[in-house]
Amino acid sequence: MKLYNTFIRTFTDLPDHTALLIHSLSGCPLHCFGCHNYDEIVANTPKEYKTLDDLYDYLKKSGFLFDAIMFSGGEFLINPLDKVCDLLRQVRNLFDGKIIVTTSGIYYNKLRTLYDKQLVDGIHIDMKLPYHALDTEKDAQIYNDIMGITPSEKLVDQLIASVDAVIEHNSVLDQVRTVRYPLLDDAFFTEIRHFVEERKAYYDSIVPYYLNEFIYPEN
Repeated sequence: MKLYNTFIRTFTDLPDHTALLIHSLSGCPLHCFGCHNYDEIVANTPKEYKTLDDLYDYLKKSGFLFDAIMFSGGEFLINPLDKVCDLLRQVRNLFDGKIIVTTSGIYYNKLRTLYDKQLVDGIHIDMKLPYHALDTEKDAQIYNDIMGITPSEKLVDQLIASVDAVIEHNSVLDQVRTVRYPLLDDAFFTEIRHFVEERKAYYDSIVPYYLNEFIYPEN
């Protein structure tokens, strides 16, 4: 597994924590509107990159500087499940802090396995659209405009199940996040929040929800 050549320190992605943000270079099945990482991380793999051994060595030497590590992409869970699990187990052995994975939710079975095997402390999931309220045929263009995909019922079921699993996990280290895409009316974001709050009430969950402002890519 190749990793982005720059490991990033972040104080904002996980509130009240100093996190080390790691980007996988394995790609992403989505091409979301305004994605900041697409050109450099997804469409074109950088010639220079770090390996897993580089990461392990970094954690041995400098892991004490952080109390959390976050794996992102692209889509981190596009990697084979066995490789993801091996990586997270090794990080558990080397690092005392929290382990977070960010995902679009497109790989529900992998997400569920990480929870079941207790390989992550939290998952940050991007709920990009009110999946439950859209029709895969009538609203296909909306999916294409925002996520760069043609939707199917199976795919939408995976996305909804993933959001539900994160809320059910019920940790302040989890997150459900939405970007305020400028292409969408406010009614979309109201519907997403309503869905999340309804599922939180069902599970009596404390998982935080964030509606983040859209930031245009610099280029």
